[in-house]
Amino acid sequence: MDIRITRLSLSLLVPFALATCAQDARVRSQEPSALTGDAGAASMSAALLPAAIGCAPGTRCLSVTGTGRPLASGTFVAQCRGKFADFIVPKTTLSGTYAGPWFQPNLLEQASTGVPSGSRPWLAFDPRDPDERLAYAMALRNYAFSSAIARGLTPQLTADADYRDPAGGTVSAAQRNQKWYPAPRMFYGPTNSPGTREAAHGMTLERSVRVGELGGNTVAFQNYAVAYYDARGGRVFQRLWKTATPGVDQPKLSSMKFTEGSFVFKLLYSAAAPGAFPQDLLAGSLKVDILPNPGGTPVPVRLMQIDIAVKDKRASDTGWYFATYAYDASQPGASPWKKMAPVGLMWGNDPEGAPITESWINPAAPAYALAHLGVDGRLNGPVDNPASACMSCHSTAQAPSFAPMLPTGACAQPPFRADWFRNLRGTTAFGRRQASGQTCQTSLPSGVTVTAADYSLQLSATVARALPTATGGQTFNPCTWNENAPPPSALVALSPQASRLQQADIEQYKVTRDP
Repeated sequence: MDIRITRLSLSLLVPFALATCAQDARVRSQEPSALTGDAGAASMSAALLPAAIGCAPGTRCLSVTGTGRPLASGTFVAQCRGKFADFIVPKTTLSGTYAGPWFQPNLLEQASTGVPSGSRPWLAFDPRDPDERLAYAMALRNYAFSSAIARGLTPQLTADADYRDPAGGTVSAAQRNQKWYPAPRMFYGPTNSPGTREAAHGMTLERSVRVGELGGNTVAFQNYAVAYYDARGGRVFQRLWKTATPGVDQPKLSSMKFTEGSFVFKLLYSAAAPGAFPQDLLAGSLKVDILPNPGGTPVPVRLMQIDIAVKDKRASDTGWYFATYAYDASQPGASPWKKMAPVGLMWGNDPEGAPITESWINPAAPAYALAHLGVDGRLNGPVDNPASACMSCHSTAQAPSFAPMLPTGACAQPPFRADWFRNLRGTTAFGRRQASGQTCQTSLPSGVTVTAADYSLQLSATVARALPTATGGQTFNPCTWNENAPPPSALVALSPQASRLQQADIEQYKVTRDP
């Protein structure tokens, strides 16, 4: 920390989110992009920043602290090609002999343009009609699998039939060729803890599966993932962030909402070895290696689950449809994508409880997924916590966060537990629900305002990390840092009333379900 900067009180805590998904080096070929502003001044400032090793050739590789501040003695490395880092990871996760791949997604600043026109394929089907729900789920899958992200992971599969199911319709050329974007700022911490992208595929740690929880697994195993937004969803993140002040990312809180038709898909990979199950659930699944741990030893992971969320006004109560897919090794063919079977759809939280009417479960889903649904049979994926459900978790998305993804303590008792199963609009904040002894706290501290994150836990987490209330204190953007003009001490002003809330009153929450 620069000696002129006063550190903020850590009186409020907010969560780190887990995200998840992967991408092959062959689709990570974007050239470094120069930052806007005076080129000469930028070059001189960049020359003052401490260099590091461990990044992709042709990128700016900086030695930084865990909060992103450039420092020669920093124990982290940041890879910069544009206005946002691709990753900020502990140096110990990258061995001196590592030669790639490196996470190099499309640059978020490019998302200001490039939204393809034309009707999206899922609009040809009405998910309100039970007879069209499977086709709707397949249309969502076709759209995701038509992306350069999916096709880059399996370049040996060149036929359209390796990715698209005829039941879900076609995807236009413009939509197939659009750029996809991960959420920025999914770092600031160790990569073997929730919320920080590793350097190879940009994955973050997800929830661990316990012994005996899934398909008779005999050992516990970890899971990882990373999500990608289409051009329309990526544009929301691009408009959200202001980077005019060097070293500082400032969120525009009024922009924490997605436009109609925004789409995100997440690839969840499992570190479970074949012997973790009586019969390997993931035989033939897509495999990649990631670098989450100190020492830099690659961790092999295989694709188990895919989650999709789409902003669709036909979900009248929430504005969103969520879909989950699970790997089914029994499906025919050589394409691992065609073996990702729909588990179901969800468009509401069923506030009245069973019988469930706002989830549709595909009876043909693999047995291990059908045995791992959410509360009262709501939609849930194999990697997710069966004590909740897809939309229930995502309804807690807000910044800063004052509620865990699952009710705990006094908040898990009536009447508060039902608050996790409300049908909220994406612009309505979940509010405060925090267990404190025998009490469930529901009133926000004086002077504190929370902003809804439109069912996106990644949006919630990335914004929360830019607030002065963030766990670990202030975070910085090394890619826009100007050594001649270090950033101010705060990104968003904290009211005097808010600072009175004591750390003992707040529980730090780990987000274990995203996109």
